[in-house]
Amino acid sequence: MVGGTEPRADRISAGADEVIDYNAQDFTKAVSGCDAVFDTVGGDVAQRSFAVLRPGGRAAFIASGAQAPKPDRTDVTSLRPAVGRARAPLERIAQLVAAGAIRPPEIKLYRLSQAAEAHRVTESRHFRGKLVFQVR
Repeated sequence: MVGGTEPRADRISAGADEVIDYNAQDFTKAVSGCDAVFDTVGGDVAQRSFAVLRPGGRAAFIASGAQAPKPDRTDVTSLRPAVGRARAPLERIAQLVAAGAIRPPEIKLYRLSQAAEAHRVTESRHFRGKLVFQVR
């Protein structure tokens, strides 16, 4: 299962068996019995993710703050993986980008005077990439 609104062919090539736009469809009604969930959205999507897990299932969260969300069930596990920062992994990523094995995300630059517009873009959850403010 993959959420979001990027083009379907792009998601299928990433290995998704089924594509669900969580903005247009309630994924908890379309999917059940999952062994694992990897949530990159957070908020209410994170909380609803517990509903699709089988007993004993695990959910990992990277967009829900420093602590994993608390499940409303006792038969599933909620995880917040440690995200370490070290030079070696970053150098490996740089090598993969240079070799063309991975593509870095799009970067959209904003002036500080455009902060409101940037905020609207991030709230829409439709932008894939990074928003960066130019200070000077």
